[in-house]
Amino acid sequence: MKSRSFKFIVIGLCWLCSFKVYSQQIDTIKENTAIRQLIKNYEDAWNRHDPKGLADNYTVDATWVNWFGAYYKGRDDIQFHYQQVHTTYFKPSHYYTRAIEDIQYLKPDVAVVHVRTGLTDDARYPGQTFEFRRMIVVTKQNGVWLIRAGQNAKLEKGVK
Repeated sequence: MKSRSFKFIVIGLCWLCSFKVYSQQIDTIKENTAIRQLIKNYEDAWNRHDPKGLADNYTVDATWVNWFGAYYKGRDDIQFHYQQVHTTYFKPSHYYTRAIEDIQYLKPDVAVVHVRTGLTDDARYPGQTFEFRRMIVVTKQNGVWLIRAGQNAKLEKGVK
């Protein structure tokens, strides 16, 4: 009798543990779609030259490093930077996403994303097109994916 009760206890515990493992699995199709939408929202805000729309893609405490190495801390600082550049040299610019190279989940609510992008019509560099690789850390807060940190690297010719 003791052996039978012990088997039921072990089977019951295994069954309960399976719920915890199942609940931690990521629905990558759903989450990848949401992260891709975040990247699209950023692109659309850039091309509207909308500093608030751009900043809305970041967490309140986000950090950002641009392609020249300038460091911005917090959504307000990031928005202020976008306000400055989108009323001057980025005003005529066009930003595009070439590819989302990968999405790697560190936890169900944290992912690292590599994105290939391009930029044309920067008023400082007439007629030039620039290619970039962006590395962003995104976090899911209250059901919404936002950029927590990132850095933009300008690609030199020949870099794939």
